[in-house]
Amino acid sequence: MKITHILLLTVLLLFAGSVQSQTQKWSALEYSHWSGPVSPQYQYRYSIIISNDGSANVTYKDSNGEIFREFKIPSNKKGMKKLKKALKNSKVFDVPAETMKSDRTLIGGSESSLVITLWQDPMLDQPPGRIEVPTQVKEEYKDGIEKLYSTIKGLVPEEIRSETKIN
Repeated sequence: MKITHILLLTVLLLFAGSVQSQTQKWSALEYSHWSGPVSPQYQYRYSIIISNDGSANVTYKDSNGEIFREFKIPSNKKGMKKLKKALKNSKVFDVPAETMKSDRTLIGGSESSLVITLWQDPMLDQPPGRIEVPTQVKEEYKDGIEKLYSTIKGLVPEEIRSETKIN
């Protein structure tokens, strides 16, 4: 009887752990893109920061100056639900960043990265966890990561995208 209880408890704990990893809570994410090493007049960079409440902003910089815009992402299927689905499909919560990282280093070209700040109870006296998606990922994760990046950029309103080089 004791063995049955121990087995049952073990199964419940394993199940709870797997549910936890699939429903990872995040508080903010920051997607960044840089044009890469090109002539200064062609260089640009931007970042898109999204909070889990749907508030967001874009900062865009190039040789002409800086643009900062705030916007709200709707919580319907075309907004935050779409983002949460892309996050889940990208496996950023299930696969450690070191495992995703590619051994190949590309020289030149544009770079994109993502930093996810995990939600943490404010009563805890420690910094929240972070997931940093590497700029170069292994081929098996590349499609999911690129779809996530595309989803993030697609959440930026058209008028802001046309004002910047977000495409």
